Amino acid sequence: MKKFFKIGCGAIIALIILGAIIGALGGGDDSSKDKESEKQPVSTEVEKKDETKPVEKEEKEQAVGIGTTLEVGDAVFTLNGVELADQVGPSVLPTKASGKYIVLDVTYKNNGNKAVTIDASFFKLKRGEKTYEADSVASMSANQGEDGNIQNSFFLQEVNPDMEIKGKVVFDLAPEVAEATDLQLQVQTGIWGTETGMINLK
Repeated sequence: MKKFFKIGCGAIIALIILGAIIGALGGGDDSSKDKESEKQPVSTEVEKKDETKPVEKEEKEQAVGIGTTLEVGDAVFTLNGVELADQVGPSVLPTKASGKYIVLDVTYKNNGNKAVTIDASFFKLKRGEKTYEADSVASMSANQGEDGNIQNSFFLQEVNPDMEIKGKVVFDLAPEVAEATDLQLQVQTGIWGTETGMINLK
């Protein structure tokens, strides 16, 4: 009986040890599988980031030409024409340029749901890294008729939804800059310029 008891105890201990070994090996496989599964989402995230890179490049500003409508947010801009001048306004009391005036004939439409107060500061000229601001006094004078009445001056003018206004925006520039062929008009949705677009002058 003692021999059988010893043999039985030995067999039970052997089975426990064998079970522990099998469990350890099985656990190792699961942990390795878990590690592999954890690695997979990281690789897909990298792939997603790579896929978005071409899209970001496509979102860069594309300049349009004269006569082409440009949508910027809820605003629609059209540059109808460009001319150079030494003075603007009524012939009786004109406003004279310090250098050379670039006079832009612009149409603006509000496609948003709220009224927008538009100003000459919505328009800037760009040439390389340089930025040129509009002349608000000259712009107001350019929109003044011979009778002295000012129509669309682009000076703190409120434009309701679905309304469209047309007027002139004037820049006083050095003559060589005014005659440059690489000038672009930058338009924006608000005074702070949260969204912008570009229009070629030539």
